[in-house]
Amino acid sequence: MAVRREGTVVQHAQLIFSLERFLAVQPYYPCCILAHPDLRQLHEAAAIIREHYDWPVLSLGAVLSEALRDVVPHQRAQTTHAVLCAALSPVAPGPLLCGEIDLLFEPSLQLDPLRLLREVSRSATIIVLWPGTILAGTLAYAVPAHHHYRTWRSTDLMAECVVSL
Repeated sequence: MAVRREGTVVQHAQLIFSLERFLAVQPYYPCCILAHPDLRQLHEAAAIIREHYDWPVLSLGAVLSEALRDVVPHQRAQTTHAVLCAALSPVAPGPLLCGEIDLLFEPSLQLDPLRLLREVSRSATIIVLWPGTILAGTLAYAVPAHHHYRTWRSTDLMAECVVSL
């Protein structure tokens, strides 16, 4: 069954099947990446997930911008991990739906966003709405023309943890 809102289409059954597979394998890094370059598709997936599972939602950008506002710039990168772990702790063991990840790609933070998400998922299972693509095993954030565009040839995540919408 496809759900259509505002010109987008997300395959409801396929999304739920992928999430059930992810939850069943109990990966070392309980981080599931749901990737699509269109933010409307990601919002549609989030609506389906909230409707089906009623999991809590966390805006990583909002949490980080608030927490890092008073941190001196050269300490922001090392503070980010602790801030995210503290934000995940109250909902452990999860799952938790995480969106608005753009701040993780801010060049001044000098982060490896995928590595950070893998690490913090050890605190609580996370489902990450990833604005990007998965093509031929390569995970990309944004589109090549975007100035924060990044790629990973290896995610160090199980196949069930990386889902293209």
